[in-house]
Amino acid sequence: MVAISRFALSVFALLAIYADPSQPARSSELAYYFLTAYVLYAGALALQTMRVSPGGIAALVVHAVDIAVFSVLIYLTEGPTSPFFVFFTFALFSATLRWSWHGVIATAILIVVIYGVLAATADIEHGEDTTRTILRSAYLIVAGVLFLYFVAILERERLRYARLAAWPAGTTTDERFPDLDPIFAHLSETTNVPRVLVVWEDHYEPHRYIAEFVGGSTRYSMEDAVDAEAVDPAPGKVKSRVRAAPRVGVHNEIPNQILTDHEILHSAMAPFDGASHSGWLFLVGERHLGDDLLPLAAIAALRIGAEIEHHYLRAKLVEAAVREGRSKLARDIHDSLLQSLAAIGLQLKALEQGLSLTESRQVVEIRNSIAEQQNRLRHFVSEARGDDRRHAVDALVEATVAKVLKEMEAQWNCKISQSVYPAGLLARRETAEGLSLFIAEAVANGVRHGGATRFQLDVVASEKALSVALRDNGSGLPGWSGAAPHEIVFGQNLGSASLRRRARDLGAVMNFFSSPDGLDINLTVPLK
Repeated sequence: MVAISRFALSVFALLAIYADPSQPARSSELAYYFLTAYVLYAGALALQTMRVSPGGIAALVVHAVDIAVFSVLIYLTEGPTSPFFVFFTFALFSATLRWSWHGVIATAILIVVIYGVLAATADIEHGEDTTRTILRSAYLIVAGVLFLYFVAILERERLRYARLAAWPAGTTTDERFPDLDPIFAHLSETTNVPRVLVVWEDHYEPHRYIAEFVGGSTRYSMEDAVDAEAVDPAPGKVKSRVRAAPRVGVHNEIPNQILTDHEILHSAMAPFDGASHSGWLFLVGERHLGDDLLPLAAIAALRIGAEIEHHYLRAKLVEAAVREGRSKLARDIHDSLLQSLAAIGLQLKALEQGLSLTESRQVVEIRNSIAEQQNRLRHFVSEARGDDRRHAVDALVEATVAKVLKEMEAQWNCKISQSVYPAGLLARRETAEGLSLFIAEAVANGVRHGGATRFQLDVVASEKALSVALRDNGSGLPGWSGAAPHEIVFGQNLGSASLRRRARDLGAVMNFFSSPDGLDINLTVPLK
């Protein structure tokens, strides 16, 4: 680039002299031959650099020759008012490309000194020539500062890309959301923006997921994806509040609701589009953000989109592995435990003969209990094998829960009251049975660990979720008093690990309130 620019500049300078023989006025013949020789030199150097670029000492020598030639040409023509003054700008340009800010500072100081010497030794008339000399001196200084500023911008961008390349890895603990917190913190520090917002949608589910980084932490939330007015993110069409990177994919229109709900006034935005998820990244600032953030936003958006895709892919792989494990366990249960329980039932039936009426009733109760557990195991085996067609049918929540509560009362010798609203509430069988297992585990824990004897269960349905509240009269969580929201329950592993696991399987939000008077468990189960 430098060699070709040098050759082109010298050729046009020679053509200018040829077209206007009156210029240069001083030492015109000598300047003409000197410039012709420089054109030949520049041409040879341009041919040479096509094969090997000069580096190190050679580049420094070539740069020194350029400055020397430019100084001589200015001296031979009109001194400080010579039109060849523009060659000094080329010297600054080549120093910028070759040696960054070091070359700019050194070259700017050198040419300002040379121009000052030429101006001091020249015979300048007052008036127009003096004004031109002063303006050109100021121009050299300002040009040096501008080139230095340009180098600073380049260095900042190089540093940003280098820091962005050191992308941190997250370790998620929530199956619903990928762990974007370290990524957001790194991106916020790299781009120097106080707030990072990512909104994405599942192509196969009617949900919109939101992750917002502000104040050093990330908040996750989920809402229904509704059709809303969209804003085309093309630059120049979103007024001045959202600056958008080049669009990719097809899911790249910004719903106006996002901008309004999250009070986005100034941001650099970039879309991302994956196999199962698509969304938008917003780098949100308190004032207008420059367009230099757009390439960074585009790179970060693609990386975050890949992180989201990988998170859900890992979740599906884990789900497939669990399903395979459950299927193997089901085969083992069917081939061993169920057969053993059937044999035990037959032996107990044989023992009934010759027993007293009281003993016979006890044996019958034991047989009934074993038969109930056999039915549960058969159901589990069918479900694990994929044979259970009933999961496609909705279940009555009240009846499903009531059956489990009756068993818990008999098993743990406690009293359980229930309330389900509205009456006749239907839910997916998978959800109803998962909720029943959760309640059974909670009752068992309340009796065993909290000494509870009474429970109150309330289930209230809304359009989007089931709100479940289970209260007992036990001693509460050991070592904890007061409210424990979902983040603390899972972050500090409060309560039973099996309860947390069942809540996670339901995709539910679980909160605790513990006191010496008992434990309140509040569960919000989304209705799919």
